[in-house]
Amino acid sequence: MDKKTVVLTNEMVKKYVSIDDVIECVENVWKWYGEKQVIMPPKITTDMSSLGVKGWFNSMPSYIGPLDSAGIKVVGGYDDNPKKGLPFIRSNILVTDPHDGFLKALVCGDWISDARTGAQPAIAMKYLAAKSDIITVLGAGRQAFYAVTCISRVHKIKELRICDISKEAREKFASYFPDADFKITPYESNEEACRESDVIITLTTANAVLVEEPWCKPGCLVLTMGSFQEVSDDIARKFDKLYLDHIAQGLHRGQFLPMAHRGEITEDDFAAEVPDIVAGKKPGRTDDKERLMCELVGMGSPDLCVATLAYNRAMESGEAMTEIDMMG
Repeated sequence: MDKKTVVLTNEMVKKYVSIDDVIECVENVWKWYGEKQVIMPPKITTDMSSLGVKGWFNSMPSYIGPLDSAGIKVVGGYDDNPKKGLPFIRSNILVTDPHDGFLKALVCGDWISDARTGAQPAIAMKYLAAKSDIITVLGAGRQAFYAVTCISRVHKIKELRICDISKEAREKFASYFPDADFKITPYESNEEACRESDVIITLTTANAVLVEEPWCKPGCLVLTMGSFQEVSDDIARKFDKLYLDHIAQGLHRGQFLPMAHRGEITEDDFAAEVPDIVAGKKPGRTDDKERLMCELVGMGSPDLCVATLAYNRAMESGEAMTEIDMMG
């Protein structure tokens, strides 16, 4: 068999896939997952810190039935990367033939991971947000940029409030959106930024309570997307409904991990997984006054969808590719 493995760089991925494609992939894969057309076991985390390596990485395998594509996303966070001028989060994706195990493509997943992270709140808001007039984002990094980019393509925003521990980062954020048709305001105080906000999104590397329950108005949606706890346990205790993108993962990492360890929260406390809502199996928001909380811990299958799309389009283009004979 004369089959070669293709290497797709970050720039090649961006050449063949748009932000709108990524948004569509997230919604499609969530729907397919809710319809049980995606096989995706919970991610496995390898934390290297106990042996002196300041980093961790997740292994995220999946098979997407409607695309007949299998693969694995390997993504991690590396503490020393910012000092090296590298992003904290790094990702690579292996796209394989599900029928014979052939490695079809090695795809840089850095842009895919950032863009997919950004697309998640945009789609979640379609089903869970009462309004999107005022949005507060805590964290002014790359993933916040992509979140705002995706949200602004799907929702009408009047005001974006941006918070970050770095004054320079929060004040510079507006410059990334010179053509925005909404107001972008930097806030030093998380409380001031959160009060009267329709949607509050946490996108940080912190392990700290950044949002308190009294700051959240009726009808508010809180989306937590960091790797650790970012909002008060009282939000989970006092809000009307709780959601996750993937319950099996969400009880073992991120925002709900401490409560799960204490036995204070279980699978039965969640109204639904977001994919079940997108698939029409369970309702999303039903009352504009309800306060809803959703943790988006991240699923590897949407990334595989984007990588598969990039691979297919690259192969159809006829462009010369870097190819490797893995069997040679």
